[in-house]
Amino acid sequence: MDVATNTEDTDTNVDVSRASRSRAPRVGVVLMGSSLALWVALPVVPFLPLSVAAKATGATALIIVAEVAFWGGAALAGPTAARRMRSWWRRSKTA
Repeated sequence: MDVATNTEDTDTNVDVSRASRSRAPRVGVVLMGSSLALWVALPVVPFLPLSVAAKATGATALIIVAEVAFWGGAALAGPTAARRMRSWWRRSKTA
C-alpha cells in the first residue's frame, strides 16, 4: 500500500515538473517583451515633472530593470527563444 502511494506522489510530482517546465519559456518570453516596453518608456522620463536627480535615478532604474528583465527572460526561455527574439529586433543585412 505504501508503494502505491509513493508512486502516485511521484506521478503527481512529474506532472507538476512538466507544467512548470512548459511555463518557464512563456514567462521568459513575457519578461523579454516587457523589457521592450521599459525601453520604450525611457524617453518619457526627461519630460516628467521631477527634479533632475529624480529623472536620472528613474532613467537608471528603468535601464537596469529592462536589462535584468531581458536577460532573466532569456535564461528562462532558453537559447532558441532568446535568439529568435533578438533576431526580430535586428535589421536584416539583405538589401
